[in-house]
Amino acid sequence: MRLANKIAFITGAAEGIGACAAGLFSREGAKVILSDIDEDRGRKVADQVTSAGGDAVFVRCDVTSEASVREAAAAVQERYGALHILYNNVGGSTPRDDRVTDVDLEEFWSAMKLNVLSVVLPARHLIPLIAASGGGSVINTASYMALLGTAGRDCYTASKGAVVSLTRSMAVEFGPDNIRVNVIGPGAVDTERLRRFQSARPDHPTFDPRNRHRRPEVASHIMGLVQPEDVANMALFLASDESVRITGSLHMVDSGASCW
Repeated sequence: MRLANKIAFITGAAEGIGACAAGLFSREGAKVILSDIDEDRGRKVADQVTSAGGDAVFVRCDVTSEASVREAAAAVQERYGALHILYNNVGGSTPRDDRVTDVDLEEFWSAMKLNVLSVVLPARHLIPLIAASGGGSVINTASYMALLGTAGRDCYTASKGAVVSLTRSMAVEFGPDNIRVNVIGPGAVDTERLRRFQSARPDHPTFDPRNRHRRPEVASHIMGLVQPEDVANMALFLASDESVRITGSLHMVDSGASCW
């Protein structure tokens, strides 16, 4: 088993990539702490993992609230006394994202909070536990849009670019503690959240075929939309000892979208 004797904390684990990763990590031997603000769905996923023979527990956590993250970290310390893997999976955007000339500044700061602070706070409170456990792996989540210009997504691209830069700094800072820090760059992932976004704004520049020359989100994916398990498999590799000499790197899982 690739994660035997390891304890993993996954944010945004109530659906999509996070839920998929929770099941995968468990099947590979990890004890998994699932966290999310959606308590009902999060507990349901944890129950599914447990029913399949895994060791899983749900902890409600708002990763944009330091008090909430501090409580979650204390719960991990009390229950397990150790941690080896932190998968910062929370992130996203809303149909209100737009060009910098048009977007509401509240939307800009909301994107920074959801996509950057959601990395900073879990790292702030859980990395000390990883260090005390002898080291391990931190996996952050950016996006292929961190590398590309994308019509109508200025807040999202800026925030995800920040996550890439933060990851590199963290890799340098925490390497001496035997902690490697990497970041995954997913493409458009075939999840309920993507469908909600498209339904809310079918006219958004992201989905407009007339913007094909501007790399519209769905049309640019050479091998089709990314599946949640594609991203979870990359996270598994980065969580495992197979990646022991890999740190500070961006790992694209984008169906070739960043080739354009």
